[in-house]
Amino acid sequence: MADTIDIIKDKIKEVAFKKVGDTDELIKSGILSSILVVDLATILEEEFSVSIPFTEITPENFSSAELIKKYIETKTN
Repeated sequence: MADTIDIIKDKIKEVAFKKVGDTDELIKSGILSSILVVDLATILEEEFSVSIPFTEITPENFSSAELIKKYIETKTN
């Protein structure tokens, strides 16, 4: 089974058409627009069987693959 961070990076590549590293800045760099962040959150909800409230789609949770992984882990534990 693929590592959580690899799945997240694959999903980012699917929505943004860019390969990213674990700590690459996604929002400020423009890799993910506000619309793409919401699209990514929806995809991650399906992938990891979690619920991501709109109010939690924030730069603190979604500005890098590593931060997204930490956020997803809080939802799955």
